[in-house]
Amino acid sequence: MKKIIIIMCFALLLVTMLPNISLFCQEESDNKQIKQFSTGKDKIIFKVLDYETYEPLIGASIYSFNLKKILATTDIDGIAITDKELKGNLEISYIAYDPYCFRLIENSTDSVIVWLQPAQLEYGLEVIDLAQKIESASINAESAAKLDVNKGKIQLLTAVKPSEEQILFAKQHSFVFKIYERDKHYIVTYNQVIIDFLNKKFEKNIEEELREICWRIYQP
Repeated sequence: MKKIIIIMCFALLLVTMLPNISLFCQEESDNKQIKQFSTGKDKIIFKVLDYETYEPLIGASIYSFNLKKILATTDIDGIAITDKELKGNLEISYIAYDPYCFRLIENSTDSVIVWLQPAQLEYGLEVIDLAQKIESASINAESAAKLDVNKGKIQLLTAVKPSEEQILFAKQHSFVFKIYERDKHYIVTYNQVIIDFLNKKFEKNIEEELREICWRIYQP
């Protein structure tokens, strides 16, 4: 008799839990802004993309509420890397986009893809000034360039396909050209950090030599 009562109580408890379980699963399946999975890596890799265009967002911040600090910012490919031991509540943010918050469980995830949605701005109530956009792009570009240099990822951004002569020059000076056609202000600031680094490394004016082989970021 006791066994029957215990079984009935367990069944009743399971029935009361089912709506909550199904709701949780529904929220997970409907969530199109984040994918978390494990591939056995010893670091956590974040990839941050635009929700509409799937373009990588450069300079997006990974913020930990537990540690109360920014852990990393995404590079030119929209990628940021943190320690595997990271856990707790995180926020992914980027200027002019709605931030995205989620909880990371320790050792359960080592790869995270987040799609940020552009912020819905109402004309007359909230306007992002062009000068602020340029300043923000420059700050993000400088941060991303320095991060890439520290990782040994030396590249110059360009919207123009480089010639064979320019590719050879890049190979001789230990860098590559990367096609990037979006924000001109971002490109200019990013490239200046890289050129300054190359100038010091080779002790000469790399930018002047690039002009001699007719390299330019955009077509005139």
